[in-house]
Amino acid sequence: MFGLDLHPAVVHFPVALAAVGAVMELIYMLIHRPVVKYFGPVLLTLALAGSGAAYFSGNAVHDKAVNQGVPHSPVEKHEETCLWALGTLGLATILSWAVRTSGRGLWLSTIVAIAAAGLTLYTGYLGAELVYRYGAGRVKQVDRTGATTDHHAPRATRRRAR
Repeated sequence: MFGLDLHPAVVHFPVALAAVGAVMELIYMLIHRPVVKYFGPVLLTLALAGSGAAYFSGNAVHDKAVNQGVPHSPVEKHEETCLWALGTLGLATILSWAVRTSGRGLWLSTIVAIAAAGLTLYTGYLGAELVYRYGAGRVKQVDRTGATTDHHAPRATRRRAR
């Protein structure tokens, strides 16, 4: 979209929202206070929306990562784990809203929300591995002659013994 890769900007929202949503589900299951009743479902709904945006923005940069020399297997593992996390997050969201009226099955909703948060965190870990281990998302630097070169972040230097 407009030459920008939105995936790095979007992926942080579902990770944070799913984790906090699962914690709020657990808190509501333990204390049953009306003040925290709808925090879990709302946060999980927002996490689901963000996860969908992350999935589609990730599909948009899939070819770019492969063209940068990232091995196909880790990219596919990240994508497949994302689909599992997205499905589990959808189930957690539906269950969270469904159990709010009766209060029955809250333990199941909480377990599924914790599993969804775990899968979302693992998907984020796999994505970070693509970036930091395999170099996905490198930007090109244009020098004064107009030639493009790969831009790598400077590596930390070892301290010399004094």
